[in-house]
Amino acid sequence: MSGTEAASVRQRLGHWWRLATTAPGGPAARKLTNRAQGALDAVASGRRISTVLRTEVRSAHAMLPVFNFSVFASALVALAVFGLEVKVVKRTHVIEQLLALQSTIFAMLAASILYSMYFVAARVAVWCAHEAAKALTGSKWNHYRTLEPLLEALAACESPDRVGDLPRLLRGSERAVRRARLRRGTVPRRSHRQAALKEHAGKVVAALRTAEASLDTYPELARCDLAAKLHSIAEAYVEGRLGALLPESDLEGVKPSTEFETLRLAVLAVTPPALAWTAESVGLTGGVQVQTVGAGVLISAVVLFGRRAADKVQQIRSLNKDGP
Repeated sequence: MSGTEAASVRQRLGHWWRLATTAPGGPAARKLTNRAQGALDAVASGRRISTVLRTEVRSAHAMLPVFNFSVFASALVALAVFGLEVKVVKRTHVIEQLLALQSTIFAMLAASILYSMYFVAARVAVWCAHEAAKALTGSKWNHYRTLEPLLEALAACESPDRVGDLPRLLRGSERAVRRARLRRGTVPRRSHRQAALKEHAGKVVAALRTAEASLDTYPELARCDLAAKLHSIAEAYVEGRLGALLPESDLEGVKPSTEFETLRLAVLAVTPPALAWTAESVGLTGGVQVQTVGAGVLISAVVLFGRRAADKVQQIRSLNKDGP
């Protein structure tokens, strides 16, 4: 290869790298913002998606491959941490020492150990994914995770044919709203301002649910209202106005929504297989394993639901019995 050809190749690679690591973020991001603008036009709201929001979505979308790699690498780190935990438990013979205790006490203590191992490994995966992505992409990946569900739900407001998709998309928007104060990165996690932002996010979620409920009575007006609210939230997030995601006029008399029932049930549902896998890894089998896992499920239920723990455990058991 001649010097001229080598220089041409280097120039092309440099051009590709600049496109891959900066805005515009590719056709998928442009399509998302265009669909959202199409929905705003369809509901005759007269609103326009700002250039700042379009740029933010496109530049953030370009960081997704880096984030996906970070998640994969973090999962490997978490598995390594879990393997180290298993070795420590086996080497210290702590489970064998607990076997000398009464069966109920052993089950509770062993379940606490296994649950701690499971929790630490999961926490390491989340922390590593967050820190790695933050180091590689800055805050762009967090911005996309917040803006993408909002714009997807906004795009679904365009036509009555897509109303059936709105409940699912709005649940994603609600999660984005609740995490916006953490993902934006402008307010320290332990700041006293977090409490006010959390309450405001709860009110915004409640306002979205109220607008969604109107789909059953005034569907056309409800789609217009939802589109306007979702657009306001996305624009306010981009501008850093986390305490004013919606105007005060939209939040008058609204009580904050603080329920995480679905998420808690999901965590409780995956706890039994996770604890069973952990128990098998440290050498517990048969009836001892069953008792330990059962105690771990009770501990998880108490942590997640408090006084309602027994009802939720029974609910999970009934689901398992009805399954294949």
